[in-house]
Amino acid sequence: MRKFSALFLPVLLAFAFFGYAGAQITTTPTPNPSPTATPEPKAKPCPQVRVQPQAARMIREGQTIAFVATITGADPKIQPTIVWSTSAGAINEGQGTRRITVDTTGAGITPEREVKADLWVSGYAPECLLQATGAVKVIPPARKFGEFGELPAETVTFHLKTLAEYLGQITDSLYIIGYAGRKSERGFALNSLRSLRSELIAAGVEPRRINAFDGGFHEDPLFDFWIVPPGAEPPRPQPTVDRKEIVYPRSTPTKRP
Repeated sequence: MRKFSALFLPVLLAFAFFGYAGAQITTTPTPNPSPTATPEPKAKPCPQVRVQPQAARMIREGQTIAFVATITGADPKIQPTIVWSTSAGAINEGQGTRRITVDTTGAGITPEREVKADLWVSGYAPECLLQATGAVKVIPPARKFGEFGELPAETVTFHLKTLAEYLGQITDSLYIIGYAGRKSERGFALNSLRSLRSELIAAGVEPRRINAFDGGFHEDPLFDFWIVPPGAEPPRPQPTVDRKEIVYPRSTPTKRP
């Protein structure tokens, strides 16, 4: 029994040794860390562009007006390219800068009666399409529609109907300045103006749009017709004969039977 035990022990130790040596040792590989992604540069937003006129909401034609461009949110390192254009008038100075001055002469005859300043800005990212517009209303001056002296009644009626048709297409007011002649009877201008006004009203012109004035005296009777836009300076009478020189003809006395 002792011999068996003594023999069994070396055999058991040998088996344990060779069995351990033949076994495969497996290990779990440590995963390599993934490379950190480089963040893409964040695109800067496009700047905001605005155009404002440096004037009241309405100006009279012929005045000079300034338009100013405001660019906000832009990269201060970028020098933008600026181009201006106007719908009417003419740019006096400032093209290519953020401020221009515009001569508004002639802008009042446009249908819109305004000056628009369009601005284009480039030099930033290609996707930044930068454009802005500013506008100001222009009051055109009063303009003379026509004039006539003493005419046959049917000719006067024809001219007044033509004038009434024209006034029906616009919103401006009408000013009539009547001048009596050196030899006209007393009250000639006022009586004639009342008659002209009545005919125009009968032709469809609103009474509130008709303004009639006694302008004094010319050598011969004369009636001036002016179209005056809202806000424009009305025409002033221009007599050529001093009222002190006028001697009204005496009326023939009526003989009693």
